[in-house]
Amino acid sequence: NPQMRRCTKVQIVALLGIMISGYALHVERHLHNPFYVPACSGIFGGDCATVFKSEYGHILSHWGLVPKDHPLDLSLAASGILLYSAYFLAISFPVFPFRHQLFLSVAIAGACFSVYLLYVIKVILQEFCIVCACFHCCNFAMLLLAILEYRNPETHEKSKFL
Repeated sequence: NPQMRRCTKVQIVALLGIMISGYALHVERHLHNPFYVPACSGIFGGDCATVFKSEYGHILSHWGLVPKDHPLDLSLAASGILLYSAYFLAISFPVFPFRHQLFLSVAIAGACFSVYLLYVIKVILQEFCIVCACFHCCNFAMLLLAILEYRNPETHEKSKFL
């Protein structure tokens, strides 16, 4: 069943996003240690620490929507854990109303946000971050899966006993 495979693909991409976000959160929590060098730094000449320490790492306070260190001033890694967990749960429970429209809307927003962050990383910070690149790949893969799901939604057969 191709629809089941798509659901599984969304779950796999979501789990991958959760794992990447978890690693990013681990790195963020150790950056206060001056001797800590993240394993992701130096890959392809990039420095994850520079990106994670930047003001863009807490985008809501950077945009002035919440004060710095406010409980809602989540890091991008913490936001990623929430986002990818929501993707996993939403696709796992097909009774969610407006699931296809919401999935597509969130995936479009995620891909647009990735484009913005790619610009920030490359043009403003002039850096490369392999962890961030993995986030963006997850977001673009999720957009593709959301488009496919929206165009041809998963259908559930009714029980033969009803």
